Amino acid sequence: MKHNKSVFEDERELIKALLDVHNNGQSIELDPMYFKGNFYKDGIEKPKYKFDLNPQVKDCEVGDATNLPFSDNSIASMILDPPFLFGVHGKTKEYYSSQTHTIFQNFEELYKCYSDILKEASRILKKNGLLFFKCQDYTDSKTTLTHIYVYQLAMENGFYAKDLAILVKPLKIYNGNLQQRHLRKIHTYFYVFEKIIK
Repeated sequence: MKHNKSVFEDERELIKALLDVHNNGQSIELDPMYFKGNFYKDGIEKPKYKFDLNPQVKDCEVGDATNLPFSDNSIASMILDPPFLFGVHGKTKEYYSSQTHTIFQNFEELYKCYSDILKEASRILKKNGLLFFKCQDYTDSKTTLTHIYVYQLAMENGFYAKDLAILVKPLKIYNGNLQQRHLRKIHTYFYVFEKIIK
């Protein structure tokens, strides 16, 4: 099947396209941030290995994406979907995302997490192994272009940015009473990183 776009409105369609083009249509082997497994619907197979710090479903084990129980160079493909919110203040804790996902206290905490999970991914992936990484830029009082930091950290850990897809989602939450100072971020990035070191 040919895929002729890099911007999607449906997450499952995006993931299927990435798997078709980069993973010969095969399923992802490892998801260490599985949560409820929302990626794996509409014909997308669940990964062989599923972990989460706080599993929400029965077939997922407790595990930390920064310290996984795999030997070096043993995994062919994995996906990371880390939290992207940071900076708790005002009504932040009332957001749906804040109530269902981790929210970092500050950017430094987010950066350390991303650095640690990319380092661990580099350790366990085989040479030429694939890492699918979902991330989102964040605007609060200022804009943080998180996807640039992800790219830089991946390069530092021996990855090549093989591809990039964008998911566009309709905006769900905003405060219409505030003066708008930034464009609202309704897009998410899906990187495909290939490990190029041994």
